Amino acid sequence: MIKRLYRWIRGLFLFVWLLGVLIIGVWIAWANQDYISVNLFAIELPRFPVGGYLSITFASGVLLGWFGTWILARIKLYSRKRELSKVKKEVNKLRTAQLDS
Repeated sequence: MIKRLYRWIRGLFLFVWLLGVLIIGVWIAWANQDYISVNLFAIELPRFPVGGYLSITFASGVLLGWFGTWILARIKLYSRKRELSKVKKEVNKLRTAQLDS
């Protein structure tokens, strides 16, 4: 029951967060409608509204930040799981040593 509620709240939070990012992106694009061309590492990108480039940059930053955080969380989870398995082995070893005595 609690797990289902947690998943629902997490899904709701993710939806609200993504909706907020989308609203900010649309707002930036709407407020900056002048066309520009951008040179990116000697590659000229097509003429596009400033707001479009800003929205793409904003969304890319959000995705990269989320992905980086996700990777760090996975690494930490993996190390915690390894540590837990070591502790479980040690506890089992102590239990068997106690039973042998």
